[in-house]
Amino acid sequence: MKIAVTSTGPTLDDNVEARFGRCPYFLIIDTDTMQLEAIENPNMALGGGAGIQSAQLMSEKGVTTVLTGNCGPNAFNVFGQAGIQVIVGVSGPVRNAVEQFKTGALSSASEPNVASHFGMSATPTVPKATGQPGTNPMGQGVGGAGFGMGGGRGMGPGGGMGRGMGRGMGRGGGMGMTASMGMPSTGPAAGLPENAGLQNPDQELAALKQQAEMLEQQKQQLNQRIAKLGSGRKAAAFVQPDKCTSCGICADVCPTNAISIDKYAVINPDLCTACAACISECPNGAIVITQQKIGG
Repeated sequence: MKIAVTSTGPTLDDNVEARFGRCPYFLIIDTDTMQLEAIENPNMALGGGAGIQSAQLMSEKGVTTVLTGNCGPNAFNVFGQAGIQVIVGVSGPVRNAVEQFKTGALSSASEPNVASHFGMSATPTVPKATGQPGTNPMGQGVGGAGFGMGGGRGMGPGGGMGRGMGRGMGRGGGMGMTASMGMPSTGPAAGLPENAGLQNPDQELAALKQQAEMLEQQKQQLNQRIAKLGSGRKAAAFVQPDKCTSCGICADVCPTNAISIDKYAVINPDLCTACAACISECPNGAIVITQQKIGG
């Protein structure tokens, strides 16, 4: 049997991650052989729809069960459509969780246990093995000393991603905002003097190495996204005509105006962002998320 476990890292000794859609890693495990495939979550930093995209990924991987800490309604709906059972409230080392599942100590959930967008407000977990960057709601860098563009030294993006965008608020207390796709904010790579805002070269070297790792991981995620878009397919909502009553609720709640009403609701996949607002509001369960051809 093939199951998936949300994890803080790529090994069985890492802990189960509480968030589903924004977990750092998915561990795909064959419970008979304990063969492991670690997948770095490409949807971790999405602004919306991370749960849906991640649930779709699990469906594509052919898993029958997902073990996680929490699962929201949008992802839960996709799992229901795909026939995948979800077990929530799981914690501790992944290895222990898998053993508990194999002994029948865990039971599947009948409904989601958190509200939509739970993962966006929860505090991210930083994987211990790879230094994957966390993202807080304000987009500030994590750890390390650095410079905002205003010149004040602060606690901004030494270990985060992007160029400081605000004015530092004093040594050790700066809160310069960061841009998610900017350049490193300290050292020669950012066009600043060596040791700028750092106590010694060893600290600067460690910070730059961490930034390089983060940039490489983000590059991999971008390449995965590029490859997916290049295939001409993406996840989008689809209306099942036999269940649709043309009530128009989905069109009213769609934030991108991707839905029109004729004999039944029709969704334009080019405009759809798979946010699942229509799925949550449809009184007839007529809408599902599927992989669809775009641009044609």
